[in-house]
Amino acid sequence: MKRTATLLLALIMVCSLLAGCGDKGTTDDSSNNANTDENPTVAITFCNMLATDHPQSIAATEVLAPEISEKTGGKFTIDVQVNGALGSDAEATEATIMGTMNSCGPACATLASFDPNWYILDVPYVFKSKEHARAALDGELGEFLSNSLEESSGLIVLGFGESGMRNLSNNSKEVTSPADMSGMKIRTLENKYHLATFSALGANPTPMSFSEVYTALSTKQIDGQDNPITITCTNKFYEVQKFYTLTEHMFCGNCVVVNAAWFHSLPEDYQTALREAVKDMIAEQRRLVDESESADIQEMTDNGCTVTTLTDEQKQAFVDATQSVRDDFVKEFGEAGQTMLDLAAKYE
Repeated sequence: MKRTATLLLALIMVCSLLAGCGDKGTTDDSSNNANTDENPTVAITFCNMLATDHPQSIAATEVLAPEISEKTGGKFTIDVQVNGALGSDAEATEATIMGTMNSCGPACATLASFDPNWYILDVPYVFKSKEHARAALDGELGEFLSNSLEESSGLIVLGFGESGMRNLSNNSKEVTSPADMSGMKIRTLENKYHLATFSALGANPTPMSFSEVYTALSTKQIDGQDNPITITCTNKFYEVQKFYTLTEHMFCGNCVVVNAAWFHSLPEDYQTALREAVKDMIAEQRRLVDESESADIQEMTDNGCTVTTLTDEQKQAFVDATQSVRDDFVKEFGEAGQTMLDLAAKYE
C-alpha cells in the first residue's frame, strides 16, 4: 500500500512538471506571434514643397519609404508626395496639426508661424556653417525647439534636414561687403527677421512668393535673391543672375514632423522603426547636400555666374552689420531668446 502511494505521488509530480514545461513553451510562442502578427497595417503620406531632385525629396523616396516598409515587413508604408502636390508647407503643417494628415516635411521658417521660438533659425549668423547648425539641431537647441513645438502645436520633430546655408545672388555687382548691397532690391521671405537682416545690410528687402522669383529676376523687378546653392542651381537662377556670394547668413532648414497623438498611438516597435528610418533619411539628405554643392557651384560658373567666397574678415563685416537683428531677437524673446542663442553657440 505504501509502495503504491509512493508511486502515485511520483507520477503526479512528473505530470505537474511536464504540464508546467508545456505551458511555458506555449506562452512564449503566442507572445512572439502577437509582436509580429498583431501589429496593424499603417499607410501614411509624407509631403513637401521641394522639387523632385531636392535632397529631401530624394532621401524620402529612396531611404525613408523603403526602409520603414522593410523594418515592418511591409505593414507600414509611406507614400511620398513632393513638389507641393498636396499644398503649401503651411497648409500641410496645419493639416498635420489637425490630424487630417500624419506627416510632412516643412521648411523650418514655416514652423515659426506655429511656434515663435522657431524664429531663432531665421536670425542671421546664429550658425557659422551648416556643420555648426547640424550639431546644434541634433543637440540641445534641436531638443529645445522640438519640445516647444510639441507643446504649442502637437507636432513631434523626428529629424532636422536642410537645403544648406543661404547665400546672396544678384545681377548688379560682385558683393564682398555690406556696402556693395546698398539699395539692392533683394527678394526675401515674408518674415520679419529676413526683412530686418537685409535692411541692416543696406538692401531693399522685397517679400515675394518663391514661384515668382525667376520671372522677377529676369525682368529686373528685383536685383537678387538669397537661397542655398542647391535651390539656386536646381531652379536655374544662375540663368538670370551674374553674381553669387557665399555669405552664409542663415541656415535654410527643413524637418520631418508628425502628429503627436497619431505617433503615440503607434505600437512602440513602429515608433522606433520610424525614428530610425527618418534618422537614416536625414543622414542621406545631408550627404546629398554636401555632395551636390561643389557640382552645383561648377554648374553656375560654367553658365557665366561669378561665385565669390568671402575671406574671414569680409564675412565678419556681414556678421557685425547684422548684430542689431540678434539684439532685437533677445529683446523680443527675453531669457528664452538668450538661452536659444547660447545653445546654438555651444556647438561652434
